[in-house]
Amino acid sequence: AAGPWPSCRSPALRGFGGAAAAALEPVRGGPLAGGSPAAPSSALAAPRDSGGAPDELTPYCLDLPGVIERLRRELPPRPQRGAPIDPAVVERVSEVLRSTRLNPREWQQHAVFRRGRYTRNIVGYSPGQFVALLLCWERGQQSPIHDHSGAHCFVRMLQGRLKEENFDWTADGRVNPEVRSEAMLDARVPELSVAFAHDSTGLHRITNPDAEEVAVSLHIYSPPFEDCQVFPPTGAEPKRVPMVSINTPGYRALQPPSGLAPPPSLRDLCDMLKRIGTELGRSAPVAQPEPHHILDALGGVELSAMEWATLASPAHFSEFHAVKNLIHCDEHFSVMVCCWSPGQSVPAHHIGKDRQEWVKVMHGDLKFQEHSRGLFVSEVQEESLLPEGSSSTRRECSTRMHSMSNASAAGSAVSVHVFSPPLTRFTFHTSKGIERHDVPMLLGALAGEPTLLPPASSDAPPAPTAAAAVALAEAAAAAGAEGEAMRLAAAGAAA
Repeated sequence: AAGPWPSCRSPALRGFGGAAAAALEPVRGGPLAGGSPAAPSSALAAPRDSGGAPDELTPYCLDLPGVIERLRRELPPRPQRGAPIDPAVVERVSEVLRSTRLNPREWQQHAVFRRGRYTRNIVGYSPGQFVALLLCWERGQQSPIHDHSGAHCFVRMLQGRLKEENFDWTADGRVNPEVRSEAMLDARVPELSVAFAHDSTGLHRITNPDAEEVAVSLHIYSPPFEDCQVFPPTGAEPKRVPMVSINTPGYRALQPPSGLAPPPSLRDLCDMLKRIGTELGRSAPVAQPEPHHILDALGGVELSAMEWATLASPAHFSEFHAVKNLIHCDEHFSVMVCCWSPGQSVPAHHIGKDRQEWVKVMHGDLKFQEHSRGLFVSEVQEESLLPEGSSSTRRECSTRMHSMSNASAAGSAVSVHVFSPPLTRFTFHTSKGIERHDVPMLLGALAGEPTLLPPASSDAPPAPTAAAAVALAEAAAAAGAEGEAMRLAAAGAAA
C-alpha cells in the first residue's frame, strides 16, 4: 500500500498454512518470555527443612512478578463466585501482601490519575483465577457503596491513605445507610496496609481523605468479575453497573478449516523471535532481522482462545487511554499488545531512528498519520487506514513524527506490534511538551501451558464477550489434564 506503510499485507492474504505458518512452526513447550534476560529475582527462597520438604518461597516479594507468581500458588486455581471465605487462604494472601516490598519506580509505570474519578489499571492477570489492578486516587476521590459480585477482594496500600467505611445489608438486599464501622489504610504502617473484603461481611465505600496526597492501592479480585452492584446512600434500590470497558472483542479465536492445523499464535511468534534473536547474536557484527521475514510471520498469527482471554478481555481496556502492554522483550525484539477503546489515540511520537516496527491489526481498524517535519506537531501530511487483519512494517526516520488511533468511534480495536531493536518506552510530543512513558510488562500474560482447543463449528459466530470462554472452562472441567489446561483459557475480567 502507498503512504507511510510501504509494506502492507491485505487481510485477503491471511491463511492457516503457507510460508507464514511454516516460519512459525508451533513450539508447544515452555512459557512465553515475560521480560529481559537479566530480570531480577522476584522472591526469596526458604531452605529445605530437616524432613526434606520441598522449597517454598517466603512471603517477602521484591517485585510485581514475584507477587503475581505467589498469588498463583496461594489462591484457589478455580475459585467459585460467592464461595465462603477460606480463613487460611485469607491469612496467607494477606501476609504475602503485608510483607511485600515493591519499588515505586516499578508500579508507577502503571499509575494513571484523573481528576474526575479514581482509575483502575491492570497489572496482572490469571484467567478465571484472579486479576490484579492498581487503583489511583486523587485527593478526596471516593468510590460508591458497592459489593464485589461474590469475589474475594484483597487490598494492599502502596502510597498514601484510604478510609474504608463498612455497611450492612438489609433483608431486602439493599444497604443500611448507617456506617457500621470505619478503618484507615495507611501505606506507611505495615499493620494498616492490608485489608480484605467479601460480600458475606457486608458492603463498603473507599475514600481518599487526604487533601494533599494522592493514594495508590493494589487490589486483587478472585475470581475476576465484570460488574458489581452500586448502592445509593439513601438505601434505594441498587443498580448493577459494568466495572470494565464495554465494546471489547472478547473471545473470538479463529478455527481452521477441517483438516488443517491451527494458525500460529502469539506464543509461537515470540518463540520464533527468540530463535531469530539467538541466530542474530551469533553473527559478528550483529546482523539485523529481515523485515519481510518478520512481516510474513506476523501476518499468519491469530490470537488463540487463551490469548484473547489473557490479553484482550474487557479488563484490558481503559476508558481513559489506549492500553499498551509488553508481553515479550529480549535483546533483539519486543512485542506489544495494544487495546483501543472507541476513538482512542496515542499522541504524535518517535520510536527511535532506524527502529523497525511491524503491526498486525487483530480486531477493528486503525488509522496511521504521519506529521510534517519538525520538532513540534503540525499538520498531517499522510494518512493510511490499517484494516482488520492487515500486517504492515516501517522503519523509523528521525525527521517525522507519527500518531495512531482507533478509526472507529463505536467499536474497539486490538493490535500487535513488534519492534527491533526492542522498544520499552514512548516519547510523546503533546501540547504540554515532551512526555516519556514506559510500556509496562503485562504480568501473568500467557504464563500457563499452550492450550489445544477442540474444533468448533465453522459457521458458529464468535462469542461477543470474554464471558463465553467461561463456558469453555465449564465444558472442560471433566476432561482431566487437558480440561485443566483448557480452564486456563477461561476469560475473566475485573473492576
